[in-house]
Amino acid sequence: MATTITSTLETTTARIADADQPLLKVDGLSVTFFTPTGAVHAVRDASFEIKRGEVVGLVGESGCGKSTMAYAIMGYLPGEPEVGGAVYLDGQDMAELGPAELRALRGNRIAMVYQDPALALNPTMKVGLQVLEAISEHLDLDAAQAAERMVELIESVGLPDPERIAESYPHQLSGGQQQRIVIAMALACDPDLLLMDEPTTGLDVTTEATILDLVADLKGRVNAGILYVSHNLGVVARIADRVVVMYAGQTVEEAPVRDLFKDPRHPYTVGLLSCVPKPVADTGAVTRLQSIQGSVFPSAQADPGMCLFSDRCPMATDRCTGEAPHPASVSNSHESRCFYPDKVSTDLWDESVEREAPHENGKEPTLTVKGLHRVYGKWQRKYLFFGPKVKPPVRAVENVDFNVGAGRTVGIVGESGSGKSTVARSIVGLVPRDSGDVELRGEELPAEADNRNADQKGSLRMVFQNPTSSLNPKLPVRHNILRPLQKFTDMSPSEREERACELLESVGLDASYMDRQPLQLSGGQQQRVALAAAFAGDPELIVADEPVSALDVSVQAQVLNLLEDHQREKGTSYVFISHDLGVVRYVSDEILVLYAGHVAESGPAEDVLSTPSHPYTEALLSAAPVPDPDATPTPIRLGGSVPKQHEQFEGCFFASRCPRKLGDVCDNTPPPVQTSPGSPTHEIHCHIPLEELARLQDGSVATPAWSPLP
Repeated sequence: MATTITSTLETTTARIADADQPLLKVDGLSVTFFTPTGAVHAVRDASFEIKRGEVVGLVGESGCGKSTMAYAIMGYLPGEPEVGGAVYLDGQDMAELGPAELRALRGNRIAMVYQDPALALNPTMKVGLQVLEAISEHLDLDAAQAAERMVELIESVGLPDPERIAESYPHQLSGGQQQRIVIAMALACDPDLLLMDEPTTGLDVTTEATILDLVADLKGRVNAGILYVSHNLGVVARIADRVVVMYAGQTVEEAPVRDLFKDPRHPYTVGLLSCVPKPVADTGAVTRLQSIQGSVFPSAQADPGMCLFSDRCPMATDRCTGEAPHPASVSNSHESRCFYPDKVSTDLWDESVEREAPHENGKEPTLTVKGLHRVYGKWQRKYLFFGPKVKPPVRAVENVDFNVGAGRTVGIVGESGSGKSTVARSIVGLVPRDSGDVELRGEELPAEADNRNADQKGSLRMVFQNPTSSLNPKLPVRHNILRPLQKFTDMSPSEREERACELLESVGLDASYMDRQPLQLSGGQQQRVALAAAFAGDPELIVADEPVSALDVSVQAQVLNLLEDHQREKGTSYVFISHDLGVVRYVSDEILVLYAGHVAESGPAEDVLSTPSHPYTEALLSAAPVPDPDATPTPIRLGGSVPKQHEQFEGCFFASRCPRKLGDVCDNTPPPVQTSPGSPTHEIHCHIPLEELARLQDGSVATPAWSPLP
């Protein structure tokens, strides 16, 4: 059997005589699962190609079949689905391969990088052994050669000290390091085809930028074809050569990346692009997000013989509801599944509307935070209870100050481990602060939520990053909304019921959702339920911790517009935490930049995100992907990771990674607080004079890639 497999693979590899033959060809693929409640049409009709050395981005809303597509290519589909169409690898029909031949292909010629590296890695095994396992499965190497190959792979994905990393367990590595280990495993046998399913979702922008740089490097280094699945259009614009758009299991548009972003020819593609926050105009105006109303055509419904997007499309006609369109050529290498591609325009989803600027109401701040300090644990001594102190407590946040004005939003940004969530939980009392003051309308708040009165608890609500974890899975949606109304209002039961239905409708869900279980809802619907529960009782301040990070762009736009509308109507203030700088720029009036628990910069949003800015803010901005394929990425990349929280700083907290480090003064002296001349509330904690920072950051001085300084 082994000889047969080897022969098959050698024959398949030898088929590359025709240079124009695609590495991967998906032709009319369909995947239908059969469940006790009926058939699920996960993929209906998908066709596209990938060439060697090419990155193809696959985009679309949740539920459009992107991940099912990737699993179908790998032959990893669960159960016994009905699969139609064909998948060809170098001209070989994958359906003709037996189980042993498929097993020989996976990890060898085809490899996959999964969305959540924590689930892809075995928590009980050192990561080096897991990389070795992938090598041993497919390569005929002795122990010494395999170990050498393992070290080379770990080093090739940009991880320093590969021998030490190899001896680490997954939980001892950061999310970005775990993802790079998964990529190293996928590259073990120099695969021809690499499938990447949302590999940077949930990572902060600096780690994401490192992974994207690695993907771009792999494309040229190993000449692999790459399918990159993502709902982040900025990421796709940055790394893809061509883009395939999926909707309801169908490929609805395919084009070179620049053509698709600059001249989309399907209404759905235009809708997706309209959901992304736009750059601030020269006048300072911010364009309100547009959103695609409704939801994806249900996968449980059979093909109705019509355009599946027609019920959400602003240009649908009787023909669209009575006949199914097929992909047709629009121009060279550009296809669209639409009857009227020539009528599609970028302003299809109504004209752009400027957001209303927040008004200064002269009221005292809703929230005031002064000198917030929080550590975990205590000093550890050498001999348990006596001897010298050898290990300090874990530092979370140190001396954080900021205000949140009435009806205004403060955005908090920074890498993972910077202390953002600790600040949020300290505000609402889930994590007691060690020192500092938190005041609501000038009234001191007790450190722990249990010690706060009903008014104080009702005035502060929190929206968590993962709605699946924050909603009780055993209780219906009504419980999550009625409970805060019962605790924080004096409404009668009938009034609470009526108000709960109004809250659901305010977040785009009708009253029928009241009796549904959380697990019956999509991620976006769950997050909207969490928002409705947070709005109950009309709190003065809502703390939102990464509320849109896992949502696709259409649901994200709906949630952000919902937050804005509620703020305008009720005067609610927000603390908004996110690693997406485009989203933070869109929602925030002021921004607080945290690094290793310290404030690096704070002030009005447009001042913080322009020049001069702190070198750390500059690095975050340079790493953020922009949904414009013509945008030139800046070369600034931060080496290493956020300092361990045990470390104590004698000088600047950012000195070990700063691309503009001056020298010993940064290592030995805490940075001064400098105030921008044009904005008295814009503060930058840095040794470099602001005039020099502005000169360095305006492009007149070349900025080298990061390198450690002696």
